[in-house]
Amino acid sequence: MKRILTAHREALARVLVCLARALLSALLAGAQVFGGYAPFAVGSVGAAGPGWEGLGALVGAGLGALALLDFPHALRTMACSVLLFTANNAFCELAVYRRRWFLPALTAALMLAVEAIYVLRAGSAAEAALCLTAILLAAVFAVCCRLVYETPEPRRAQPLASLVVLTGVLTAISAPELPNGFAPGRIASVLAVLLLAFDRELAAASASALCIGLAMDLAAPDRMYLHAACYGLGALLTALTHRGSRVRAAAAFALGSAAFCLPLGARTGVPLAYECLAGTLVFLLIPNQALRSVHMQNSAAVAAADSGLRARLRETAEGLRELYDSVARAKPAPEENPAVIFDRAAEAVCRDCPLRGVCWEREYNSTYTALNDATAAMLQNARGRGEDFPSYFSARCIRFPSFLGAVNAELHAYLLRRRYRAQLEQAYARSAGQYAQLSELLAQTAERPAAAAASSALLPYRVGVATRPRNGEAVSGDSVSTFETPAGELCLLLSDGMGSGEGARRESALAVRLTERFLRAGVDARPALRTLNSALNLRAERSDSFTTVDLLTLSLRSGEGELYKYGAAPSYIKRGERVRRVCCSTLPAGLAEETQPPEATHVRLEGGSYFIMLTDGVADDTDDAWLQKLLAAWEGDDPQQLVSAILADSFEHRGTGDDALALALYLPDGTQTPREV
Repeated sequence: MKRILTAHREALARVLVCLARALLSALLAGAQVFGGYAPFAVGSVGAAGPGWEGLGALVGAGLGALALLDFPHALRTMACSVLLFTANNAFCELAVYRRRWFLPALTAALMLAVEAIYVLRAGSAAEAALCLTAILLAAVFAVCCRLVYETPEPRRAQPLASLVVLTGVLTAISAPELPNGFAPGRIASVLAVLLLAFDRELAAASASALCIGLAMDLAAPDRMYLHAACYGLGALLTALTHRGSRVRAAAAFALGSAAFCLPLGARTGVPLAYECLAGTLVFLLIPNQALRSVHMQNSAAVAAADSGLRARLRETAEGLRELYDSVARAKPAPEENPAVIFDRAAEAVCRDCPLRGVCWEREYNSTYTALNDATAAMLQNARGRGEDFPSYFSARCIRFPSFLGAVNAELHAYLLRRRYRAQLEQAYARSAGQYAQLSELLAQTAERPAAAAASSALLPYRVGVATRPRNGEAVSGDSVSTFETPAGELCLLLSDGMGSGEGARRESALAVRLTERFLRAGVDARPALRTLNSALNLRAERSDSFTTVDLLTLSLRSGEGELYKYGAAPSYIKRGERVRRVCCSTLPAGLAEETQPPEATHVRLEGGSYFIMLTDGVADDTDDAWLQKLLAAWEGDDPQQLVSAILADSFEHRGTGDDALALALYLPDGTQTPREV
């Protein structure tokens, strides 16, 4: 009797597994990329293997494809799935079948055999690139599914494989969209990103968020990679600030996503903001006990994966960079020919005209010449006029007023399409550049070594800061921050917001705060400042604001460092009576091109030297002779007295027409002087 019950339980377990494979494959058929490919469903069939489990996956993929895809793509998906199931059953007894490379190679080869026919018929290089990318996704997904399927306990599966499978499921449930662009299923994606950011370290949370966002973007290419940027930024801020508090984590993610989404406009930004807000609310409603249970189950997997995390993070960054670079290099579609204006106008007006044969057959050359001559003036004036057309054409046309009206209607539509195309190309290029920067940030985080114990004494230093608001303002628009990183670097950060008063203070404080967070997180200064400039470029389109950035990163072991500037006033290095001026030729952050790196200068400070940083309310490179004279004659060792003297002399030479801030760093000769910030 016991044997019978055991057999029944085993049979029931097999049935349930087959049903699970079928349901998963059917669901994954809805995860469409590049306009109709369903690589995740094909990969799930390949991973299911031979036998009843493979048959269940095949049936599920076929039913899902018929229900969720258009018929041509459903037919292709079903053909790939049938070939994979047949090949799995044919090769399952061979030794080569158990090799790691066999499953992805088999999946890619069979999918290529089916899709190559359609690609060759299309004859498009862009379609071929998309097809190859979809095949690569199917092969990778098959391997990841196999890893998850073959692990007795899913929580012990390789984290990256589990993440890929989760990403495929999230892509499938996020596909249905409302007419306004809002996708209820993407709330689950936001929730997954929040849970990962709350339960994982910074690097793992950022990589997971970028992968999930990338999947959302591949399924909706018209969004121009917005989800990856939004999810990545939200996860980064959440992992940096939550400190075990769920409310703080939700607030950081909501503020980060809102700051990213709101400047994008109603068509794309508002639905994305609603999805992020809904996911944040669901995250707050999860019981604490459930979160603790998930954390305890994941702690072992996180500990086991920590040793290989940097390598996987580096590979993810490289993959993201290659993928987005390939998309960015894709040539845009050719410009629409203005001749379409006359073709459509003639179709509407000349179809039943008695002179149609004369104008468009017998006198075709003269008609073509007349329309070609009128095109330049029409495009320049954004409107067609009777005098733009030669008299022999307008006199011959018996429906010229109607034809001119139809031409103007088509011209208006043509100009709208051209303007939209230009805006789309600009946004496309900007998004590609932003995601290249995100990939760079991710790579920098992976390569950044952990802070090591100090092998030598840190240099002593003292810092002095003095500020003065513009006459009539209660606060200064200049912001400053000084701090040390765990790697033993001293950072002096100064920003001058556009204008003065509270508005300028908010802009400069935002630039200082974001830059400081990146640097404290271990991101190198150059990619951190480029990312800041890119974000301020987006912000400037709505607020017409920009800010200068002045940053010194100085090693407290060697005294060497880098000075980075975006539109900042000159800085000065004083050693004895010698004064060196370091100027800047780049535009402020928010005005500089998004791909332009900050201007960088290598500096070396010795004991007894000063480093002075200031805003243009104190001095600039056209009026600083008095300042260089003051610095050369200064003999004190108190940086606070120096900046007070600089502002006092600045009042005499420059007045109070702008905010003024001066910062001085002094490195004493001795090693016993305490460090003060």
